[in-house]
Amino acid sequence: MTRLYHDVSLRLVEFGRRNQMFDIPPDYSLEVTVTPPVLEASIDGAAYYPAPPFKKSGVGRFYVTPTKGDPAKLKENNKAAIADLSAHEGFPGHDWHFKVMTQHRDRIGPVRWLTPGEVEGSASMWEDSMAAEGWALYAEHLMSEPQAKDPQGFFTPEERIYQIQGRLYRDLRVRIDTGIHTGRMSFDEAVDMFSEVVDFLPGSCSALTAQASPEKKASCDTARRAIFRYSKSPTQAITYRMGKERILALRAKAEAIVPGPAGIKRFHELFLQQGTIPPAYFEEQLLAEMRAPE
Repeated sequence: MTRLYHDVSLRLVEFGRRNQMFDIPPDYSLEVTVTPPVLEASIDGAAYYPAPPFKKSGVGRFYVTPTKGDPAKLKENNKAAIADLSAHEGFPGHDWHFKVMTQHRDRIGPVRWLTPGEVEGSASMWEDSMAAEGWALYAEHLMSEPQAKDPQGFFTPEERIYQIQGRLYRDLRVRIDTGIHTGRMSFDEAVDMFSEVVDFLPGSCSALTAQASPEKKASCDTARRAIFRYSKSPTQAITYRMGKERILALRAKAEAIVPGPAGIKRFHELFLQQGTIPPAYFEEQLLAEMRAPE
């Protein structure tokens, strides 16, 4: 499974190079490795841990959690499901985002690196989930867009289904996150909704019987871990969708200044160099740089 993640990550990088979407250095590398046992409980599927920001030579780690041979969990991690997650955690998602920030760290105010704040917290000004997770979800969308040499985008038809499912998953988070934190939805109701909507498996997770399918049991297990995470971090789960929409809106303004693929590429370069602060804080500066001659 780790090899499959590695192979699709190489495909993503080649797709970016072939379509000249980013200036990707020849030595760009991404390390895909098995999640350490101590982190397995907190990493459901995959996660990205960035390299130290003050070392240009550092390599971030793309952790993949083993399925322990469970057939139902293996189905959740089938070959077609891997591409969208790799775009989010690896390239051009989190790993590429942090690589660019590290290369341009002199441009990023030191306070953005040094101010304490938990990575997952949307309320932490200088490590903002709207920018970080918004970019990663935008990266998934970006890989689905037609490109000059790949008019169908990056994904195969089977992979595209999972990219759309991922979009549905982030849309549902808005309803669940606001529901459980305003008391309009119970924990168990959120678990049931997650399993039914994301995995298309009807039935209550809190009333599973011995006759329940292995797929439903695996789905409920994944759903409980997801809702537990959301219950501990109010508003973090909605930042993926909100951040992506903010980036798309800002990109539209940038494209009005420099149209076409050159404008999109320039927008990406400038966006990734800002650091992970809310896009509203640097929108005016970014658009001014779009207008300036290169």
